[in-house]
Amino acid sequence: MSSDVLHGLLTTTLAASAMILLLHVLRAPLRRWLGAGAAYASWLCVPAAAAAVLLPAREVPMEWGAIGAVLLPTRAAAAATAPSLALMWEAFLLAIWLGGMAAMAAWLWMQQRRFVRGLGKLRRRTDGLWMAETSRGLPAAVGLFRTRVVVPADYESRYLARERTLIACHEQLHVRRGDLFANACVAALRCVYWFNPLLHLAARRFRIDQELACDEDVIRRHPDARRAYGEAMLKGQLDIGPVPLACHWPAPHPLRERITMLGKKLPSARRRALATLLVAALATAAGYGAWAAQPAQRPAIAQDGLYHVALQVSVEGATRAFEIREHPGKAFAVSGATDAGGTWKGVFRIEPTGVGQARVFTEIEIAGKAAGKPELVVELGKPSGIRLGGEDGTTPLAIELTITRDSAMASPPARDIAPANGFDRRVDHSKLAPPRYPASRHEGKVMMLLDIGTDGRVTRVALDRSSGFADLDQAAMTAARGWYIEPAIEAGRAVASTIRVPVEFSLDEPRADTQQDGYASEGSMRNEPGRELR
Repeated sequence: MSSDVLHGLLTTTLAASAMILLLHVLRAPLRRWLGAGAAYASWLCVPAAAAAVLLPAREVPMEWGAIGAVLLPTRAAAAATAPSLALMWEAFLLAIWLGGMAAMAAWLWMQQRRFVRGLGKLRRRTDGLWMAETSRGLPAAVGLFRTRVVVPADYESRYLARERTLIACHEQLHVRRGDLFANACVAALRCVYWFNPLLHLAARRFRIDQELACDEDVIRRHPDARRAYGEAMLKGQLDIGPVPLACHWPAPHPLRERITMLGKKLPSARRRALATLLVAALATAAGYGAWAAQPAQRPAIAQDGLYHVALQVSVEGATRAFEIREHPGKAFAVSGATDAGGTWKGVFRIEPTGVGQARVFTEIEIAGKAAGKPELVVELGKPSGIRLGGEDGTTPLAIELTITRDSAMASPPARDIAPANGFDRRVDHSKLAPPRYPASRHEGKVMMLLDIGTDGRVTRVALDRSSGFADLDQAAMTAARGWYIEPAIEAGRAVASTIRVPVEFSLDEPRADTQQDGYASEGSMRNEPGRELR
């Protein structure tokens, strides 16, 4: 989990930083050719690029060269140390990031709270504006959900009537354009990416472009008021820093830039439409470029049916065999114990990589500690091996496996069949001897595949899905080999069939119909209806 968060932070930071540097070059030409509104809207490219890298990467075919055995000449204890150290570093970095995010959020909140409290008691005016008891940082639009345009205490004496009209228009445009919500998003990004100095620089440039775009809209609505608008700017001075959730009339950047813009010709409607298309294309290109820059992933090859896995696990000279059927991409586990009391466990996942090949992902534990995560590519139908050896040349664990496509299982999922007599064929579990409950007291569910001959005897037992415990799997399979099950009947004749039978081991209070003498009294074995396969 922590590694995913850190990886996401790294990739989005790189994508956003690259876009910020690009906009640092493009914003001036955009403002000059298409207007201040285009430069302000172009900042949408930054979150677009960051969000794009969180999408799944493109998939391209990959070739695997190594086929066969994987050797791990390291001790189990040493193999477990590296992942633990990596996890410690990940947790440490994650804690630093969370601490920095909390500190940045607290700092911005204090800025906002200090500004709001400094306004004093607000008094509503007849024109809908709110008058403060102070003049610092005002006029300004404040708040997200209860937005108010607040004017200074000397509003009437400082500004002329025409200037007051232009100032009110400016602040109300901030509210209608959603600039306060945009500022809130920027504040949130500064909290998440507090470690990125480029983002803090971009936040300041963003506020400059925001004010210039708003100035442009005011002049578009009042084209004959450029002089009065400039004089109103000269009367306002921002003697505090920009507040995260406010839009100030005395903007936090050089006044000369705003005055200079008043003398420029406004972009025509055609140029504004062109600016909209250009910004949309730039945001799309930024998102696609960031997404395409990600390392390609190997596609999952969709194939029907199951894999049949024949496993032989050798530990300290003792060998145990397993047969498992599982869908591609789904994990299954086997485990066991040695004569000396040691334990081992293996978790496997098989992914198709191409015609006639599959890739095997494994996680091996010995004595409860991670021993390694070997990966190998195998050729279907050919044996391959995984060996974990110590530095002294010993082999505490060896796995030989052969993987084939189970053509018998490539048909649709198992279902109850309806013979000619119109009744579903179900297995009568009351006549089957339940397995002996192992002394380990493990709990789990074993799914077996049983081949039933024409005489009703079980001719083959295969593990369809492991419980995760070797003793439960072996107990269920051993019991199944002695079962007699009524054969399937077709056209009045007994025919061979394959059924899937689940067996659940549970330590709940046993039921009267399943408890038998000679079996563990503290546990019970529950059977569900078996299902015949075509």
